[in-house]
Amino acid sequence: MHEVRREAPGAARALDRLERFRGAAAEAGIPAVETERWLDLALPCVVLVPDGEGPVVARLGGPLLLPPDVATPSDPYELAGPDGGVRHADHQLIATLDLAAIPEGATDLPLPPDGHILLFANPDLEIGLAGGALYVPAGAPVEERATAPDYEPYEYDSPEELDADLRGEGALRLAHDVTLPRHAFGADLLARHRRAADLREVWEATGYTEDDELLWDVRTLQVGGHAWDHEDWGDPAAGPDRVLLAQWEGLPMATVYWTMLRQDLADLRFDRVTVTMYANP
Repeated sequence: MHEVRREAPGAARALDRLERFRGAAAEAGIPAVETERWLDLALPCVVLVPDGEGPVVARLGGPLLLPPDVATPSDPYELAGPDGGVRHADHQLIATLDLAAIPEGATDLPLPPDGHILLFANPDLEIGLAGGALYVPAGAPVEERATAPDYEPYEYDSPEELDADLRGEGALRLAHDVTLPRHAFGADLLARHRRAADLREVWEATGYTEDDELLWDVRTLQVGGHAWDHEDWGDPAAGPDRVLLAQWEGLPMATVYWTMLRQDLADLRFDRVTVTMYANP
């Protein structure tokens, strides 16, 4: 298990839940050796919510602030007809993360110590999901960039309406958490953990105390840790050395995930981020 730093604000909550989980698993008749093997999979993460107890880590929506020499993130597409040509479909800015506000060791990720990560997604059920991520180093000069995403957002009338809703949520503050797998399990994991389904059920039933409902019911953004898959469709970060960069819970009955290879994150290759959406409209 990755260590949960005891001195970090909110870490006591995560450690308390782990201890209550051990007790609940024992009461369910799960051998301690199975429980401890499962706990080896535990990963720390940060949850970003309006009422977190930590510093401001993220803001949702625009404005889009980019260095002058960085192009607006977009996807190229060819125009039909005799005139032809190529245009670019802008990606929508979902969130900007301030990495300097995330304490070292708060997640399982090799994040840069400072700078900003910008998360983009065009959640469109009809044409698929475009998006990605950008890293802006600390101290880099930036300018506000005009952008005009042109798509039909899931559950919104326009990209402008979605952006207004995002901006209206205000700043998001840090809260610490710890995660265990909460998705459909593949054959490899089941072969190593024969009581995986029982352990997941116990973990979900353990939950948080009433004082910690902000983590249980409201997870606007999560950085690092295991992905939370509500519909049991599978792990969006499945595969060797693949990690969850972030997940966004801001759409009705849908979750957007940004995943990448751990080494790509260490190398700042944010051009290799994959964006996925699980939705149950």
